[in-house]
This record gives sequence, structure tokens and C-alpha cells, in this order.
Amino acid sequence: MPQFKRSLGLIFAVNPFGADHQSSEHDPFIEEGNADEMAQRNMAMLGLTELQEPGSINNYKVRMAAVTQRVYSALDSFALCLFVYGVGWQLYSPQETVEMINAATGWEMTLDEFVAVGERRINMMRAFNMREGFTRTDDDMKKKFFEPLRGTGPTAGVYMTREQFEGMKDEYYRLNGWDPVTGNPTPEKLASLGLEWVQA
Repeated sequence: MPQFKRSLGLIFAVNPFGADHQSSEHDPFIEEGNADEMAQRNMAMLGLTELQEPGSINNYKVRMAAVTQRVYSALDSFALCLFVYGVGWQLYSPQETVEMINAATGWEMTLDEFVAVGERRINMMRAFNMREGFTRTDDDMKKKFFEPLRGTGPTAGVYMTREQFEGMKDEYYRLNGWDPVTGNPTPEKLASLGLEWVQA
């Protein structure tokens, strides 16, 4: 539930093809007491080395969401199963994934280039949505997700405020180099990814 996994709630809202719990890694994989040795090793390959307080809402978790969203997007681009290749808990690490792709294709792709493939895909989808009239207001969650969780368990009463959510969106757009007002890729961002033609 996005009330508890806050970065997941962010991705639910901003993901260009709709809410999907398998388009980024989840909060616990960079949280104290939750991230195991494998998750920490894999996250470190992506520059994510700082463990966070469980349940926290901060810019570091937004960065984790944005970076791992690119990895999962790259996996989709290469038609690789996220249950085998990926980030936090999968069988093969991001670097091992790149090495296997290179072995199969004869390429000399780096991990950074692999992540950039995922970033290009996300930006192309966002540009398509932009053409169809989507703006920041469409990056949203239903009202019920801003209400406290019910029940009596450890997540009872947990929720995220709309102000916290909008702040996470601001940081997500900033990290992606998108317009903070519209939530869409800028011409400069598309050009930096070799996607000038997408603007046509």
C-alpha cells in the first residue's frame, strides 16, 4: 500500500503507463533492518548506499525510486524477467545482468548505459502522454490513498499527506530533468537522451 511504501506511491502516480508495483524497487530495500546483504550490494551498484529510517519520506527515497524505475524500464526494454534480473532481491545483480547481455550480444555496454536505456524508454512514454494532453495533475493517486490505513496491525494509522506527496513529485521531476509545472520532459532533456525526434 502506498500509504506505507511511500516511494511506491510516487511511482504509482508518475509511471507513464499507470500504477504498477513492479516498475521500481520498494522502500524496504534501502531501510534499516530490512535491507539484507544482497539488496545492499545491488543497490550500491547504482550509487544507493545510504540506509534510511523505516517509513521515512525524503529525497533519498525519491532518488531510489527514480533510479530503480530506470533499471526496471531497461529490463522491460530487453525483455528480461524482473524476478530473475533486477535490483534488491533478484537472482542476478544489475552488473551481472549487463554482463550477460554483453555475452549474448557481443556488446560492450556499461551499467550506466543500461540504466540510460531505461531512462530513454520512460522519457519516450512521457513524451507520448504529453502529446495526448497529460500534465502534472494526471500524476496523482486516489483520495483514499491519503487516508490512514485501518486495522490494528503495525501499519494502522499510517498515511502520507498530499503535501508530502507533492514534495516527492517535485523532487522526482527535478531528478529527471522535467518541467516541475507540467511534469513533462523538457526539449533539453529529450535532446540530452538523443530523442529530439520525439518532439516532432
